[in-house]
Amino acid sequence: MSSKRKIEKFIKNAAVHSDFQMNQKVLEELLEELPGTRQKQSAQIRPNIWRIIMKSPVTKIAAAAVIIIVCFAGLHFWNSTGSGVALADVLTRLEQVTAYTYQMQSRMTIQKTTSEWKSILLVSRENGIKIITKTADPNSDEIHTGESYLLPRQHSIVYINHEGKTYDRIKYEGREIDYYKDEYNDPHIIIKQILACDHVSLGQSVMDGVTVEGFRTTDTSYKGGFFGQADYVQDYKTVNVKLWVDVKTFLPVKLEEDLTSETKHIHETSYDFHWNVIVNADDFVPSIPDDYTTALGDFIIPANNEETAVRGLRLFKDLAGNYPASLEKDSLAGQARKLINFEGPDSLKGLSDEEKTRKTSELISLIMPEDFYAELVEKNKEPAYYGEKVGPGDSGKVLLRWKLDDGQYRVIFGDLNAKTVTIEELTELENR
Repeated sequence: MSSKRKIEKFIKNAAVHSDFQMNQKVLEELLEELPGTRQKQSAQIRPNIWRIIMKSPVTKIAAAAVIIIVCFAGLHFWNSTGSGVALADVLTRLEQVTAYTYQMQSRMTIQKTTSEWKSILLVSRENGIKIITKTADPNSDEIHTGESYLLPRQHSIVYINHEGKTYDRIKYEGREIDYYKDEYNDPHIIIKQILACDHVSLGQSVMDGVTVEGFRTTDTSYKGGFFGQADYVQDYKTVNVKLWVDVKTFLPVKLEEDLTSETKHIHETSYDFHWNVIVNADDFVPSIPDDYTTALGDFIIPANNEETAVRGLRLFKDLAGNYPASLEKDSLAGQARKLINFEGPDSLKGLSDEEKTRKTSELISLIMPEDFYAELVEKNKEPAYYGEKVGPGDSGKVLLRWKLDDGQYRVIFGDLNAKTVTIEELTELENR
């Protein structure tokens, strides 16, 4: 997972966590990920509740990590399980639903610490997603309330923590927001997951007066939503997922998921589904009181492309006087922290919201070249980077290059100008 994505993940992860120490914890975890800033871990491990809708960050943008659902291919082969309901037909029926609401009961155990929370989700294909979550404080009898909004029209995600009177807003310059829709526990995603896994029918039964048909998978390749928790559970040891569908409407009635890894156990039940409900656009407008504050300002996630990579290299040059020696994984986070004096949880205190936004934006911008390079490697674009030998004054020398789909190469020179060249031209340039 990229350094940038780790940073964004932690911000999202704790941003709306209903914990009065939320913002402080966000910064501590963020800094914990940056080389050279290891902090002492709290004995209390907090849940990743608010990864809810997305995935993050700062880029592979990325996402990465986490879970890209790739089951579209072959769905038409799944016509039936030998029973009255075909999951592919359920998926088709769901695609016709424009808005719905449901509840979710969640429990997560990490080592010996168990956290529980309950969420109400309102989903609109046009307006986005709103989630109200109530979390039981494991250290007291208090119930903490938070809100999350995924807003495609604004290309943003907003978290509000009412107990701490704080909020966080993540804005996406790229198309990441569409990616994050697949991160929360959406019935569409779950059914695609089950279709892609080995699964069986549980037959028909009656549930709350409704005739339903059940389906079950224990396939460990299942990577369902869990409010983004699956991003942290890379290798499941056991999987037990059960879905019940109304045989008349072909719409889900209940979903129960139980996953375990070596260190984590997650159990979630989704129920009380209401389909094709009437929604108002105002339901998806976050209401943030004037006295609420933000620890990070608006956290802006840029698109992962050549432009943002060059922007990051230019900022690095302006601050350091040279280019980073390497763009290999996790090579820039520590350097970025030092260059912008992001030394600890207190480094943003006392700053205005605008200054906080500038600071965090600079942090992300400095890490973008590493993420861009990692994506080129992943896509087999034959990238090469020569920052150890090429400086800002080397206008005719290759700083970064990669192969294009047409067989030519894209070259970023030492003066950060760019040019597309043939393999013969590239060979001549690199021989310099």
